[in-house]
Amino acid sequence: MKELKSLYLLLGFMTRLPLPKLKQFDSNLLGRGMKWFPVVGATIGVINYVVLKCLEMLKFSTLMLAISAVILNVILTGALHLDGLADTFDGIFSYRSKQKMLEIMKDSRVGTNGAIALILYFIIKIALISEISIKYKMDISDLMLVLPIIERVSGVFNCFLEPYARPVGLGKTFVDNTKWKSFVFSYIISIILLFFISRLRIVGFRSIFFIENMVVFFGAYFGKLVTKKIGGITGDTLGAVLELSSVFALFLIYVLYSM
Repeated sequence: MKELKSLYLLLGFMTRLPLPKLKQFDSNLLGRGMKWFPVVGATIGVINYVVLKCLEMLKFSTLMLAISAVILNVILTGALHLDGLADTFDGIFSYRSKQKMLEIMKDSRVGTNGAIALILYFIIKIALISEISIKYKMDISDLMLVLPIIERVSGVFNCFLEPYARPVGLGKTFVDNTKWKSFVFSYIISIILLFFISRLRIVGFRSIFFIENMVVFFGAYFGKLVTKKIGGITGDTLGAVLELSSVFALFLIYVLYSM
């Protein structure tokens, strides 16, 4: 029952799905739920699939479908991870001291580096989704079914692998409660989900398995870079690694399918 509650709390925290709030909020239980992150991704993926299939039937163009896919994910997550991406780039690329970087990342205002990061993110992501669909005849609905699963394991790996950069913070509960067993569980869950999706002949399992592992290594590398800069990870860098993993996975799909 506690595991289901932790998954429920994680869904409520990481998405903007209209879920009834629980009477008692347990931050430790929320943190322990990080191992269910791929399931959160699968939930978003299924919603992506249904909505985009409907738009495909309405004869939306490839570009409009790609834009719709990106906007839909912003709506479903409440731009939570994009906020982290902008804050991370504002802090890291300020080239200040560790403490000053952390202060900048905590500032709710978006700076120049954060704005540039968001603009480039949207341009590159929409372009990759469109190109993959056109060049390889892949339905965008299929692509956006698997992508939210692939990109989320890197966040779990970051929580297990790196320390938290601040003494306190909401992200600390995820770092403190994510052990190696949680990562292994999360990884296995993601592989199982991707395997069953591949059986529907949406994507090949070998290709998606390779991409998943490359994304995990990318996330680990990003986590090490951030820790070198600010002494650990934060909730913002966890959002950043998820969004960057999304773009990296799309890039790998684009390159892999061209070979």
